Amino acid sequence: MTAFIQVHTPRWLSYFARNGHPEAAPLAAGVEGAVYRLGDGVVAKVWRRKRAPELLAAQRFYADVAAAGLPFATPLILRVEEVEQTAITYERELHGAPLQQRLNDTHAALDATTLSCLLQVVKALATVPATPAMRQLPVLDEDRPLWAGTDDFPTALIALLERRTARYGDLLARHVPGFRLRYERLLTKLDSFDRIPATVVHGDLFGENILVDDEGQPTAVLDFGFLSTAGDPRLDASITALITDMYGPHAPARASALTHTFATELGYPIDVMLAYQAAYAIATSNAFTDDGSDGHFAWCVAQLNRPDGHVAAGR
Repeated sequence: MTAFIQVHTPRWLSYFARNGHPEAAPLAAGVEGAVYRLGDGVVAKVWRRKRAPELLAAQRFYADVAAAGLPFATPLILRVEEVEQTAITYERELHGAPLQQRLNDTHAALDATTLSCLLQVVKALATVPATPAMRQLPVLDEDRPLWAGTDDFPTALIALLERRTARYGDLLARHVPGFRLRYERLLTKLDSFDRIPATVVHGDLFGENILVDDEGQPTAVLDFGFLSTAGDPRLDASITALITDMYGPHAPARASALTHTFATELGYPIDVMLAYQAAYAIATSNAFTDDGSDGHFAWCVAQLNRPDGHVAAGR
């Protein structure tokens, strides 16, 4: 992403200045593109790959989430445009510091304020009812909506897993003992889940995507899109517990503790949460490379090889 900034930043600063934003300044950058602060509470996102139709769908999705009256801010796309086949969104600026900064590695246990913040966010998102715009979003690198061809979330999730394992199942099987049998048992388990009312699912809730104030209270949730959809709120809680700390020295202990805390506080069955965590690891294992050469693939394999990962699949 550094090369992207060095090559393109002057061009976009000039473009924004010519279009009424002389104070435009670089704000952040990542895999999907770069963000510029324009002033007056507005930022512009210059996207690397996404095009206007996809972002217009995201605009509708964000509007539905924002309309739910959450106790913290969420993204809101004000306008979408394309310049020389590059998409730009103009969005309201979200304020706060990333919760990630509070994840001190000194102690295995998360502090009470951080834990309370995570619970607040997960609980609040679980109150946002699913809408047609949420069901129309694709996930990961797919072009089709996750819900295409069905009105049932477990069926939609199973279909996603089938598409992912058709592409990457052989690679996973080389790293996860007994993968094929465990995978089939996992599908059976997912299909047996009770059908509960669908809500918004963020799908990528971790410390960088939650902003907080000086007291550690949530001020905003950002970066929907990676696995955002309508679905079972228990999936969001399960993913959040798993990815809040992915690579720190206490990551396994924290994931286990958060999973059990969420299960207790939210009334979610632990076996449901473990199954959803296994599903997440399978679905996203090759989200960044086809050959499994990246760190996320290795992390997903480690999740599938956890002892409780075997339990999740009914082994």
